[in-house]
Amino acid sequence: MLYALGDPVSLVVLIFSFLVAVTLHGWTQAVVAARAGDRRSVALGRTRPDPRRHVDPFGAVGGAIAGVGWARPVELPDRRQRGRLVTVLLSGAAANLALGLVALVGFRLVGGRVTGTTVQLLQYGAGAGLGDLLPRALLLFGLMNVFVGLLSLVPLPPLDGGRLLFALAPRTSGWQKAEYHLEERNIGIAVVLALLLIPLGGPQALLPVLLDTVGGPLLDRVTGG
Repeated sequence: MLYALGDPVSLVVLIFSFLVAVTLHGWTQAVVAARAGDRRSVALGRTRPDPRRHVDPFGAVGGAIAGVGWARPVELPDRRQRGRLVTVLLSGAAANLALGLVALVGFRLVGGRVTGTTVQLLQYGAGAGLGDLLPRALLLFGLMNVFVGLLSLVPLPPLDGGRLLFALAPRTSGWQKAEYHLEERNIGIAVVLALLLIPLGGPQALLPVLLDTVGGPLLDRVTGG
């Protein structure tokens, strides 16, 4: 998002979209957890759609530089309640993907046309080539939600995919050591940020390119690009 400083309209839309996406993600997970009987989310105020409760500082760094980040992790049900645990973790991504696809369909209905890759759009904004504000806002808002949802599924803590992986993995010493280093010592955060921010053998960091590889065809199909 910081690369969009030269395009104030896109910058405002990207910041707003990021705040909505991570708030929706964390709030949905907290509500689902609370309805499943977990009162910790209620006690921590996570069942309120307040961005201050759901924005993760490291996820915000990723969002500011790479264009996409993650929400603050929620407290999870007991590992023995696997059905509830899976539902809670996947509910955030499902909410983001649903809202994002609705916005992208709206973008197509108002006659918007995509210019640039998804990575470029999330980092640099939509630019003036898209015409008026509505299609530009719908495109960036939709992309942000879709990519926050997709990023959350990457199997690395603190992302939901990583937390789900270790929650369902065997409780052997090897898995427990890996979980300790990645989650408790926050090595997972460092790895995710490195994959989001540091170019490895190319002009773009690895994780945004992989997300673009997955999300690009979806964008083309939904928007008619």
